[in-house]
Amino acid sequence: ELFALKEATSEACARVLIEEYFMRYGLPRRIISDNGVQFISAVMRQCMSVLDVKQNFVPLYHPEANPAERKNRDLKVMLAQLVENDHPSWPKKLHIIRFALNNAPCRTTGKTPAYLTLAREMRSPTEVTHDLRAILDKDNFVPQITPYLRQFINSLSAIRERVEVQQDKRKEYADQSRRPGDHFQVGDLVLLQSHVLSKSSKELTSKFVPRRDGPYRIAQKVSPTTYSIARMENP
Repeated sequence: ELFALKEATSEACARVLIEEYFMRYGLPRRIISDNGVQFISAVMRQCMSVLDVKQNFVPLYHPEANPAERKNRDLKVMLAQLVENDHPSWPKKLHIIRFALNNAPCRTTGKTPAYLTLAREMRSPTEVTHDLRAILDKDNFVPQITPYLRQFINSLSAIRERVEVQQDKRKEYADQSRRPGDHFQVGDLVLLQSHVLSKSSKELTSKFVPRRDGPYRIAQKVSPTTYSIARMENP
C-alpha cells in the first residue's frame, strides 16, 4: 500500500495503519519498520501494544535489511517519471504505481504481492486487449472518463516496464556482488562496528574511537543474516 501524508508524525502513521490497512486486511501479527522516530515513539509502541501487534525493527545502519527501502528507491524514480514538471501532483499518481508494484512478480518468490496477499492475481487492464479496444474505441468515447482511462493505461504500461527494468538491474547487481555470508552460532563472540559521533563538549573525536566494540556474545539467531547480541556480563 502507498499513502500520501502531509507530515509523517507518529499520530498520522498510526492512524493510516489502523484506518487504511488494519481495517481493510485485519491485524497483522507483526510489522517491520526502520528506526524512524515515528515508529519507535511511545505513541506507536502503545498503539501496537494495545492491538497486540509486535514491532520488529531493522538493524541500525543497515537499511538494506528493510525490504521497503528497495521499493522506496523504485518509487521515487517512478514518481519522477509520472509527474514530470507537475511536482505537486505526485499524490494523485500513487494509485498507478501501487497497482503496477502489486502486480509485478518478485524475483525471489516468483509471485506478485497481490497473489501473496489475496491468493489470486489482480486483473489488469493492460492484459485484457479486447476489453481495452472496447473501452477506448471512438464509438464508445465518454468525455468524462475515456481520456482518464487512456492516461491511466499508458502510465500503467510505462511504470510496469520500469519495474521490470529495475528488477533486472537489481538481480544483475546482486548476482555480481553476492558473496558467502558469515555463519555465526549462538554463543559465538563477535565485535560490533562502532558508529560514534564527535562531541566537542566531551572532547570526543570519532576518528580516534576504535572501529569495533566488544566482544559481545550472540544470544539469538533472528534470521540467516540478523542476530541478537548481549554483553558478556549479561549472558
